[in-house]
Amino acid sequence: MKKLLVFILVSISAISVFGQYSQLQPGDTIKAGYPYRFPLLGAKAYEKGFDIPYPWGGMLNFFAAKQDIEITEIGVGLTDGVLPDIPLTDLGDLIEFGELNARVTSLNIRPDLWVLPFLDVYGIFGKTWAETTVELTYPVTMKTVAELSGTSYGFGLTGAGGLGKFFFVLDGNWVWTNMSNFKDPVKTKNFSFRIGKAFKLAKAPESNIALWAGAMRIKMGGVTEGSIGLYDLLPSETWDRRDEIVEQYWTWYDNEASLPQKVLADKILTPIMNKLGEADGSGMINYRIRKQPKQEWNMLIGGQYQFDKHHQFRVEAGVFGNRKSLLLSYNYRFGFKMKGGE
Repeated sequence: MKKLLVFILVSISAISVFGQYSQLQPGDTIKAGYPYRFPLLGAKAYEKGFDIPYPWGGMLNFFAAKQDIEITEIGVGLTDGVLPDIPLTDLGDLIEFGELNARVTSLNIRPDLWVLPFLDVYGIFGKTWAETTVELTYPVTMKTVAELSGTSYGFGLTGAGGLGKFFFVLDGNWVWTNMSNFKDPVKTKNFSFRIGKAFKLAKAPESNIALWAGAMRIKMGGVTEGSIGLYDLLPSETWDRRDEIVEQYWTWYDNEASLPQKVLADKILTPIMNKLGEADGSGMINYRIRKQPKQEWNMLIGGQYQFDKHHQFRVEAGVFGNRKSLLLSYNYRFGFKMKGGE
């Protein structure tokens, strides 16, 4: 089962990106004209005394998380040059899983632009490294850890504004992750909201500290399809234990399995077990899996230190839910002045 279930590695790889919280805060009346083309309507906000961030930015994010996953449907087939092809067979009513989780580490960049004082658009480009633990508990027992890497890309929108002395942020992004052995990229949709407050530092006019709390919801693409060689599918420890596993399978088959279970097992599990017992790793395993996070929502707490209007440093943790995460990021902001701007 090593790589058959590697889809869970990418289920949370996109959590590590969200829009910059708004620095739109009332300040002293500003007499100088606003020198940048973006954000649109920025000049009017500037004239009213709001200190808005530089429009362009680039964020570097480091992200680590652990997430449990549920499998609601699993279909397996076999293509072999000797045996007749076995079409996809739904094994959801036959096999059972125990521990099933993924640990993900990712590094990504997120260029962005404040199009309006309250609306930020951004892109996502990153690399993901992941490790998954998969435990099969029925009809045989097996536990393995798989490692995989992939690339992600996507885009997002952030809406931000103020409510009295507090700021609020609504963020949504769509991320596609390419992983080996997958027919199509895995799509992930993320939505989050945050409410917080920024505290100015008296001795540094351009510096502040912002603290916030919120929540995040993650929804993955429901179906993953692909193919992998039987030899690559099963870890080396499984091949080393093949006699034990095959004996366990036939003990279940002869003494415990019902007639409907035997009919289902004979379609796909028995041919695979025969190959395992013969140490025959030939053939391709075809699979179709429907999955979802065990818990879609989790809470967030975070903070940001703005050294000046160019440099910001952020930390955010995902807590009080099945998904635990840590985000560290650095953001650099800048602007292109309009012709004639000071």
